[in-house]
Amino acid sequence: MLPSQYRQKKKDANKKPKVHRRIADTFIENAISHNSLATLKTLYYLSTILSESDLKNINDDKIIGIRIDKKAMLKYTGMSAPTILQSVRKMQETSITFVDDTKGIVEGMSLLPRYKFVPNKNIIEIDLYARIANMIIEVKKNYTLMNIQELMTLRKAHSIRMLALLNKLAKEGEILHMSLEDLNEFFGVNYKKWNMIENAILKPVKEELDTHTSRSFTYEANYEILGRGRPAFRDVTMEVVERSRIGWEEKFKNSDNELLIDDGLDVDA
Repeated sequence: MLPSQYRQKKKDANKKPKVHRRIADTFIENAISHNSLATLKTLYYLSTILSESDLKNINDDKIIGIRIDKKAMLKYTGMSAPTILQSVRKMQETSITFVDDTKGIVEGMSLLPRYKFVPNKNIIEIDLYARIANMIIEVKKNYTLMNIQELMTLRKAHSIRMLALLNKLAKEGEILHMSLEDLNEFFGVNYKKWNMIENAILKPVKEELDTHTSRSFTYEANYEILGRGRPAFRDVTMEVVERSRIGWEEKFKNSDNELLIDDGLDVDA
């Protein structure tokens, strides 16, 4: 759901108080518009680890601990150790607010309460609230393993944002129409003209997805005539393009992507 559609949905919604979170429809939709390439890759990587854990019986406000094999993460994400450290620091600076309108309760949670990097050790320790961990798991539910492996080959944050959107469109069988406002809000930019955002974002993103992933897109700008001047940009129509996966499975099937997870989860009682 686009930001403009989300705002309109809220306006049209029933006024009855209900529990909700002050973020976009899903955690990743909010995260992808505010974080760097390294942080996005870290979030997606964590989703592959956490999806193997059973958090159903753990209260939202409890802390869980996970241990990550640093070498496996370096190989899987293609990032350096200093870059990973920088990304987890960025995550620790991020907080999410939950609001219960019925009870008037406001609750804030840090995205990453604790992390630990030990020099010359192969383990990274991370603590998360169970509520946040479950939100990250939702990321994995929206992607196949191959999608995430392809995503790790990307070098532009905007390309990861677009791939997330394309995956949703593919699942829902939709063709998307985005205004200039939608594009700016989705990519976290502020371009004044269509041709500026096309040249700076859409063309480079399409080129990278065409080269590195099995899912890309086509787009067509739509214009409307206003008075006697030149036609004005109205919106852009985007449609998912599925490309052959031949070669991708061969590329990844022999890669060593095993993840080291702490035996069970270290749960604070």
